[in-house]
Amino acid sequence: MSKLLVIALLLLPLINHGIYLATAWDDQDFFKYCPPSNCSQHGPEVRFPFCLESSNTSAVAAAAAASCGCSSTDGLIWKLACFGQDTILVHPVLGSYSVSAIDYRRSSVKLIPLVDPCLMLQQKLAISRRWSSRQVDVIDGMQLPDRQFSILSYKYATLVCCSSEFTPAAADADSIAGPVSCLSNTTLFLYLVAAYKDMSILPLYCKVFPVSDGVSGRLIPMYMLEDPMSGTPFSLSFKERAERMLSFAETTVYWFGGNCRQCELSGHCAFSSQRVETFCMPDP
Repeated sequence: MSKLLVIALLLLPLINHGIYLATAWDDQDFFKYCPPSNCSQHGPEVRFPFCLESSNTSAVAAAAAASCGCSSTDGLIWKLACFGQDTILVHPVLGSYSVSAIDYRRSSVKLIPLVDPCLMLQQKLAISRRWSSRQVDVIDGMQLPDRQFSILSYKYATLVCCSSEFTPAAADADSIAGPVSCLSNTTLFLYLVAAYKDMSILPLYCKVFPVSDGVSGRLIPMYMLEDPMSGTPFSLSFKERAERMLSFAETTVYWFGGNCRQCELSGHCAFSSQRVETFCMPDP
């Protein structure tokens, strides 16, 4: 038996023990094992439901991150990263944003785009210049993943390309944004369309175009731009939301978080890896 194999066999119980320790602590120890963190002294405090991505790729680190509620496999946006002293949120399609503030009581995040989101979308297009007939009858029937949290995104957009510019019918005008200036030219006109809409609202000369890094290859996550507790949480139309997200300007976005918002009034929201759900941790 080789020395490397012997060493591996000896280390395996230690690795498994480390994973067990990372997942077996009690709920009341959540902030002991999942403490708040910062990218800099004056940067926003990062804690559940957000977490800072770690460069540590070990099995123990991965298990610990999952126990802290930091493992996302459903395409939702909730991990932050440090770039120097800046706290960064990376949208899978629209690029990087600097996080200047996180308000846990209001479930809000203030974002400053580091690159022009519209130009980032331009780079993500997986477009073949060969024109073909429209490919699908429904833009997308996919629903949001069934999770207790919908971090920062609650709707999706689909990119649609048309050979001619058109004016949407009045009933569908709020569900279509465009033509998007940085993506369109004199022969191709690109629009963002609410992903739950049927293709029948579009002319026959339009088709869905894929977007690299989009959910399912073509869905673009859309941030919530209205306070969900304001009384009119969905006051903005899809068109207004899309135009704001493509603008190169600071914006405040919101997230849904189960009962976390109410919890933050008197304590901190935490995550139970045993029950796989959020719970309220009272302040000391």
